Amino acid sequence: MQFKRLVADGYDVIAERLSRERGAGSGVHRWLTALCEQIQPGASVLDLGCGAGFPHTVLLAERFSVIGVDISRGQLKLAAGRLPSVDFILADMSSLEFRAASFDAVTAIYSIIHVPRAEQEQLLLRMCSWLKPSGTAFLVLRSIATPLGFEQDWFGAPMLWSHYDADESARMVAAAGFQIVSSAVEPDPLGAGGHLFLLCQAS
Repeated sequence: MQFKRLVADGYDVIAERLSRERGAGSGVHRWLTALCEQIQPGASVLDLGCGAGFPHTVLLAERFSVIGVDISRGQLKLAAGRLPSVDFILADMSSLEFRAASFDAVTAIYSIIHVPRAEQEQLLLRMCSWLKPSGTAFLVLRSIATPLGFEQDWFGAPMLWSHYDADESARMVAAAGFQIVSSAVEPDPLGAGGHLFLLCQAS
């Protein structure tokens, strides 16, 4: 809980600055467009780690019925101001409960890497169960292994990460019941290394 409290508090502090300075990230728009092509207009989409809602949730909300989830109250306040038509939930994504087959698609863009590694496999299993048969997922994980990463001043606040390398991340996603349709390591727009981008379908 201390891990997650630090992440939530950090994003509360930096919400406005991050919203101004952080762009879409390398390749995200292209991959989101690919996801959008797989599902019908008006479909139900769960956006895990929606942050302040820009730019990813904004794009989704133009076409779909979106539920956004974030652990940061500050981030969600900005998101709700931008997107009054979207339903937002303040929660730790690992504690969420939804009925099976509730969504046509789920996205988790740079968000699962803020969940402790020990919880990620179970989270992915639950995410897959929330999707309708052949539902679509767009996931952004990390491509290098770091059990616990810490930065004292990330956009102005302490921040934590936890992630596996690309091979283990892909194995974990497949084991959760996702069929990986396409994948690639994209450069990190904010630092060294890269992120593993995955477009998947529920098996």
